[in-house]
Amino acid sequence: MGGKKAGGAKKSSGPADDPEALQKMVNEFSKAYKKRCTEMEIKPSAIIRNALAEFADDEDKVPKKFHFWEELGWPGVKALIEALKQAK
Repeated sequence: MGGKKAGGAKKSSGPADDPEALQKMVNEFSKAYKKRCTEMEIKPSAIIRNALAEFADDEDKVPKKFHFWEELGWPGVKALIEALKQAK
């Protein structure tokens, strides 16, 4: 009942361990997000667009989180979520 669990091997935290995989994931997200916005006939978020532009200029500036101060609306949220799902 209160015993310690056996520790296992160190788990990988995903693409953060591999810079090439992280860059690939961000590129997949970028393509998918732009495609979804075009399909839904909405303007891409300036915050996401700027973060992806910084990444395109300097691949060391990987966007890890977005802070939204603008309203995305349901189509914007849907485009964002579907792009994130596709970029696994």
